[in-house]
Amino acid sequence: MTSPDAPLTRTSVSVAEERGAALSVLRLTGELDMAGAPEVLRRVDTLIAAGDPRVLVDLSGLTFCDSAGLNAFIRGDRHCREAGGWLRLTGATGHVDRVIELSGLAEVLGYRPDLP
Repeated sequence: MTSPDAPLTRTSVSVAEERGAALSVLRLTGELDMAGAPEVLRRVDTLIAAGDPRVLVDLSGLTFCDSAGLNAFIRGDRHCREAGGWLRLTGATGHVDRVIELSGLAEVLGYRPDLP
């Protein structure tokens, strides 16, 4: 049991952005959970607002993803589609790959583990 004064352990995700002519890439590193999911969705929305509604999310540096992260991907895809684009996932390994496959997002979001 932790004391009331003990700091809460927070997982974190880092998001790097690469903008291109045909699509933009978000590279996620770390752990994606309810603490980091709003940041991922905010970055997707920022790209859309800048006129980049086609977003490839590179998960090769992600070591953990829970339902909040999956929900961020689903909501991000919906926002992209509303702007005439799409959100796709690539590069997941280990636990993250398994979660994507079990959740059914592989088919819904056009998951391609081999894209750059």
